[in-house]
Amino acid sequence: MKKLIGKLGMTRLLGIAGLLLLVVLFLFSFLIQKKKTEISPADFLFAGTENDADCCILLSSGSCVVVDTGEETDGPHIVSLLREHGVTQIDCLVLTHPDKDHIGGAPLLLDSFPVSMAVMPYYGQYNASYNALLKQMENAGIRQILPAGEFRETFGDLVITFYPPEKTFYDLDNDYSLALLVRHGNVTLFLPGDAEKIRLKELEKIDLPRIDLLKTPYHGRSSTASSDLIRRLAPSIAIVNASAPESKIRKTLETLRTVVYTTVGHDRPFISDGEHILYTGD
Repeated sequence: MKKLIGKLGMTRLLGIAGLLLLVVLFLFSFLIQKKKTEISPADFLFAGTENDADCCILLSSGSCVVVDTGEETDGPHIVSLLREHGVTQIDCLVLTHPDKDHIGGAPLLLDSFPVSMAVMPYYGQYNASYNALLKQMENAGIRQILPAGEFRETFGDLVITFYPPEKTFYDLDNDYSLALLVRHGNVTLFLPGDAEKIRLKELEKIDLPRIDLLKTPYHGRSSTASSDLIRRLAPSIAIVNASAPESKIRKTLETLRTVVYTTVGHDRPFISDGEHILYTGD
């Protein structure tokens, strides 16, 4: 009888131990999964420029993405902003199209920071400044990506989807604009460059979510196609890379009750926790 009880007690003990082991393994797995899904805060900084020009800096978990670089005169300010935020390397430099108000500061950035990769649309026309910039990248050994179709990259906790133009030739340089959808958890940004009517029609085909922050196309210039995109995306926040949006765009944003920030002479910093985005400037 004692042997039987001892045997049963040992069996019960082993069962309890096994159950405890399963609980420990479950908790360990849960904590590991939670750690994987936790999102660190991210900073989105739209650089103040002297004139109508574009530069957006995306910072997440030690990664840095720079989208456009303003004009040449904006270069020193952009370099200072990056250094103020502790940037020592640019993981991805995105040039949405080759106009001087988007690539002007790039040569100084390339001289000031190592750059891992550069993403830009295919542009087959001659542009002396752009060609010189491509040569500078080549000499620096920077990997250049000219996407032929939609593709996605992750930088820190940012998931960026790139939407290149559908064609290889456009009458307007602005219609070569490479568009970006940036996701940080549930926070979304959309950056369509200087897309005008033809390119905006292409972007209409993309199944985009509701956007928290939209960089208005082409510096907030009045355009029916641009207004249509803004109404469709219904952003909570709009960035206008100018002193003010033009009338049609202003009225559209007012109707949507979108909060508008302009960038001529003003840096516009934001922080995201993956659920909400907050303006942190003065």
